[in-house]
Amino acid sequence: MNSNINKKKINFFINRKIFKYISISILLCFFLVYIYYELIIRDKFYNIIQDISEIYNYQLENVEINSLKRVNKFEINKIINQYYGQSIFLLPLEEISNSIKTQLSWVKNVNLYTNFNNKLNIEIFEYKPIGLLFYNNQLFYFSKDGKIIDKFREENSKSFITFYGNQVSQVAYNFLDIISKTETVNMIKEGYYINERRWDVKLHNNVVLNLSEIHIEESLKNYIKLIKKFNNSDIIKIKSIDLRDIKKAIISFK
Repeated sequence: MNSNINKKKINFFINRKIFKYISISILLCFFLVYIYYELIIRDKFYNIIQDISEIYNYQLENVEINSLKRVNKFEINKIINQYYGQSIFLLPLEEISNSIKTQLSWVKNVNLYTNFNNKLNIEIFEYKPIGLLFYNNQLFYFSKDGKIIDKFREENSKSFITFYGNQVSQVAYNFLDIISKTETVNMIKEGYYINERRWDVKLHNNVVLNLSEIHIEESLKNYIKLIKKFNNSDIIKIKSIDLRDIKKAIISFK
């Protein structure tokens, strides 16, 4: 009987081509690790770029900032000062952007770009306040999405309504949108969010209006119709007007 029947030859040695590819791959990995260590870890690459930039004057020398209403440009320059003289190609734009956004409360977003020579352009997008929030016995500006921006620091607050109540900053924008359709938009001094469901407002003449929970606009229009029937001497005697029922008004005098 033939003893070679049903026998297979087993080769325990790796194919030469495969061995060659594995060896090259290992050497390449070692080479990349070496390059990373030499050029990145030891900052040689950055030093080379910095040296070349200094020779050919590709360093940060100028900063241009767009027009701003609330953000102080001096504060932005304080953040940028440490980067003057650095290669324009090595500026950590993301790091600078994050520093500006986290350190300056009025900054909503930042765009940074260079001229690849010596100038950094900074485009700041500021938060737009829609009102003042009374919280913990202090006043704060807040945005239309309810974000608390900063403490109130200006003496003149007539352009903003001061809002009171739990969660009021979350619903104030919708309320402002409603009153913008009425003649009372510039008459309201304060807004009170009552039980997180309806509004009272105090006017600049200190009259308090109790508004309908659902028909806010109609309540305010009814006030305009009603007040036209009074002269100024009568108006100053009014303490409040209950307009929650849009079919009638209840006036309380001082």
